[in-house]
Amino acid sequence: MSTNPQAQSGMITLMVVISLVMLASLTGFYSARSVLTDRLASNNQHQATQARLAAEAALAWARAELARQYATPTGETLWTQGTRNPCPDGHSGAQWQCVLMSPPAHPGMPEANMQVLAVRDVVRSPHVVDLWASASWSDPHSRGGQVQASVFVPSVAPAPQEASTAAVVLNGCASPAAGADVRVCPLGAGQATCSGQPTGDAVHSLRLPDLDGDGQMSDDERLSCLSFSPAHLPAGGLLTGLLSPLPDGPLANSVSPAPPHSPNPAPVCSNAAWRSVLGDITPAQLKAWSSAQERQGLHDQSQPRRSIYWVDSPATWSQSLGSADSPVLLVLSAAACAKRCPSMAPGVRIWGTVVLQTHCQDHKAQVWRAGHIEGQLVVESGLQALQSGSHIHARSFTKPAYQVHWPVGLDTSQVQRIAGSWREGVP
Repeated sequence: MSTNPQAQSGMITLMVVISLVMLASLTGFYSARSVLTDRLASNNQHQATQARLAAEAALAWARAELARQYATPTGETLWTQGTRNPCPDGHSGAQWQCVLMSPPAHPGMPEANMQVLAVRDVVRSPHVVDLWASASWSDPHSRGGQVQASVFVPSVAPAPQEASTAAVVLNGCASPAAGADVRVCPLGAGQATCSGQPTGDAVHSLRLPDLDGDGQMSDDERLSCLSFSPAHLPAGGLLTGLLSPLPDGPLANSVSPAPPHSPNPAPVCSNAAWRSVLGDITPAQLKAWSSAQERQGLHDQSQPRRSIYWVDSPATWSQSLGSADSPVLLVLSAAACAKRCPSMAPGVRIWGTVVLQTHCQDHKAQVWRAGHIEGQLVVESGLQALQSGSHIHARSFTKPAYQVHWPVGLDTSQVQRIAGSWREGVP
């Protein structure tokens, strides 16, 4: 059968043309698709950048809001009034407190949904707040932005590095009741019983009266004020104290006596005993810290244990607290001591620091019973007629309950960012 060469050539030409058209169409399609993909990627990148900027704006707002709250007299409004939120992974346990903060809409990005989660450990570091800020758009296909930073907040001030280590620190005179079974032991590292060589002061007072007005403290004057016999100090130890100064410097008893019928001015209460152990930590800070731990459900048997107890009740304290590895701070507040500080019930044992907030009024700590304190007793006044069953054994702890880490040179009264804590994304 004969073939027409001209017809065959036409068919080949047609097939080539069709192939070229198809190739051009595919090239155009993939070019358009590539352009669309690039546009979508560029749009997503733009939205991701915008989301990160929105998250950073939310983070800056949260820092400013914390600074505003801690600058007010009441403070702590975030933790007492904020919306409690489940804590993120890696922060499980009752010690973690997580509160959701809702920043206002950003004027430059009104469509962004922003939020900040504030996270802190109310046992080990209530003064450190981790802020986790996030922002997203309503478009489900868009990428959100997440940034984090940590800040120091003045929820608790630093305690002094060289705090008094005496078993009893007070602001006045002290003595056991007649015939009372009272034992006071000085600081002894590793001592399990009230024995061995004393390594610190047994009792230290920050306000001793200069009875003869000579500007010096004789042994007789000191022992008259701190009248503990050897039977009360089975491990020995020193009874030490300071002359009480007036606000302008001279000794309290070196001034001229007041004229007849003119009452002597009441001494100014400096709360020296409190400050010698707790430093600049305020009662309001301790009360807020205690309340935060209580709201989190922490107690003496929880893990971790509750470490701060602020007590306003005048009822006798009947619960043993703490351990050698988990010391506590127990404050019998001015409210609890309104008439007379509540004693500890017989057999109660406290590992840590006990504070009587008596505000230099001796009668509020009179005839008080200490129970068994393994740590330190701090009294803001004298401690007269200490009752039987009061055993106070000073101990050193790796970290006292009230001690938190503040870097040297930091202004502990201000909210401030922790250098190097900023990072992008979730942990």
